[in-house]
Amino acid sequence: MGKQPPQLSPRPGCSDDSAPICDSICCATTTTSSRPVESKKTRSHKKDHAAANNAATSAPEEDETEIKDLLLIGAGCHGHAIMLRLLEPDPDFLSDKERHIRGENTDRMRPIHDVVKHIKNLSRGQRATLRSKSRKSKKKNQGNSASPDPPPHLKLNEVQKSVLVVDANGGWMQAWKDNFDSLRIPKLRSLMNAHTDPFDHRSLEYYAEAKGRGDELVTLTTLNQRDKNFKGPYQVPSTSIFNSFHDLLSKAYGIEDLVRTGTVVSINPTLEDGKADEPIFEVQIAFGKQQSIVRTVKTRRVVCSMGPIFRASEPRWLQDLAPQACDRVLHAHQICPYLKRRSEGGSSTDDMLQKILIVGGGLTSAQLALLATESNWCKEVTFIQRSKMNPRHFDIGNEWMGPKRGKLLEDFWCLDVNERVKKLKETRGGGTIPPEVILELAANQGKKLEVKEEVEVTKVQWVDDRLQVFLDDGSEPDFYDMIWLATGAQNHIDHYSALSHLRQVLPVDVVNGFPVLNTDLSWRAPTVVEEGEESREDEPTWKQVARKRIWFTGALAALQLGPDALNLIGARHGSVRVARAIRQDIAQSKAAASLKEDDHDCGCSHC
Repeated sequence: MGKQPPQLSPRPGCSDDSAPICDSICCATTTTSSRPVESKKTRSHKKDHAAANNAATSAPEEDETEIKDLLLIGAGCHGHAIMLRLLEPDPDFLSDKERHIRGENTDRMRPIHDVVKHIKNLSRGQRATLRSKSRKSKKKNQGNSASPDPPPHLKLNEVQKSVLVVDANGGWMQAWKDNFDSLRIPKLRSLMNAHTDPFDHRSLEYYAEAKGRGDELVTLTTLNQRDKNFKGPYQVPSTSIFNSFHDLLSKAYGIEDLVRTGTVVSINPTLEDGKADEPIFEVQIAFGKQQSIVRTVKTRRVVCSMGPIFRASEPRWLQDLAPQACDRVLHAHQICPYLKRRSEGGSSTDDMLQKILIVGGGLTSAQLALLATESNWCKEVTFIQRSKMNPRHFDIGNEWMGPKRGKLLEDFWCLDVNERVKKLKETRGGGTIPPEVILELAANQGKKLEVKEEVEVTKVQWVDDRLQVFLDDGSEPDFYDMIWLATGAQNHIDHYSALSHLRQVLPVDVVNGFPVLNTDLSWRAPTVVEEGEESREDEPTWKQVARKRIWFTGALAALQLGPDALNLIGARHGSVRVARAIRQDIAQSKAAASLKEDDHDCGCSHC
């Protein structure tokens, strides 16, 4: 018999295993009634990040003739997963269906020994992590290989020279970390097999074991489903170990300082000078936190991994509210910056804002209600929603994370795009709250917190520097210092102004706000041609090539990836498709260039 795999220690339960989430974060998270206290190690990490972020704010040196091989827009979990899969010599390029099939039959998965060795290599650094497997080792594991014969991986020195990563927040997954910090979220809502490691979906689990931090994989005590639709895992990682693991990935793959702080203004596909059918993208970027340096970057390929841009429709009562009162009403995207400013000292006015009304009904609103309740500055919190609380452990049903995930995705892909939109709405539904959070809300009810279901705001008035709120439940109007609107909002491609010029040059079909992409998530030619537009057959070759060299992940790829496109599982799913396509395209470009050089090398005086 072969060597037995290392035994995993049992996962301890959590006395209070609650799980709210902010919808603006790519994957859901959990919370408990006892918020973590910031440690010296955490403060040290923040100082280290601040130093790295100062370097990240600088724009790359200007060279109008340089053409990058790749521009990656967005350094969240989706961008991180893609970059790591571009570099990994032996990546997991499995489809979601194949990964779950192999999960049912461990003999077809990577040997555990290889996963454990991968974790050790991460700790040893770049040389160990990026070392290609020997031919002998590859042949030995051919039957268990995650991805036989993947396209050639990118070399780190190539990435450092010819790849630019830009993100408005600077640093890998920095917006994620900032939101978690502002909301003091101690553990994720996503399962422990959801992360950006490109080698194996079990890596985080074995990392926790190797570091003696198995107790930070917390068992969800109310998640007790064990049937043909869901068989676990039942653990979620703490925020601390999740961040540690992903910081290690960035360091081990040599990309920790790759991100530049900046915001993309426009993307312009055009012909490369002197080359008839070769496109490039001229991308205007405002670099720095203040966006004070605007430059045009030329690149052969673009990946758009921007986060969602949610915009909620304003309630009628807000439209009628006095202008001076509007600063006291915050939408979801304004709340985290407000909390961060308040934690850093805020203003004298903030000290007077002690009574909060939170309007919502999903994970964001529940999370904020608990946070405000547990704060020492808020004296009273009222949390209202227009429907009954809808308990659910995750953003979508458990069956989408079980053995039938592959079949569910295949059924989804068999639908036409209009039916897919309906399926997305049906699967995600409205706001949901994990059962643990509902219990936590109930435990705090009657203290500083009041929860009201099936009630709506009908009118708000500005009276004596306070907000007088009228509800439709017949109760007497009450006064509040602030209103936080954590209601549902829609993401739509029209919200992305940076894509306006791209859509003019390369039109795309849009269904209910989602672009219709190709299978590899590249920019698909429209099937319905508007008056004055070129048909797919009439489109110049360079435009056809350009479409194949710009990819989208995250919320905008939902019609191709399914209902969890925005989450960590969607980040892995999308990165497999995009990284494979990029690796293949770069390999083909190198081969064509090499062939052209060989053809020209004829022995003449010009060679």
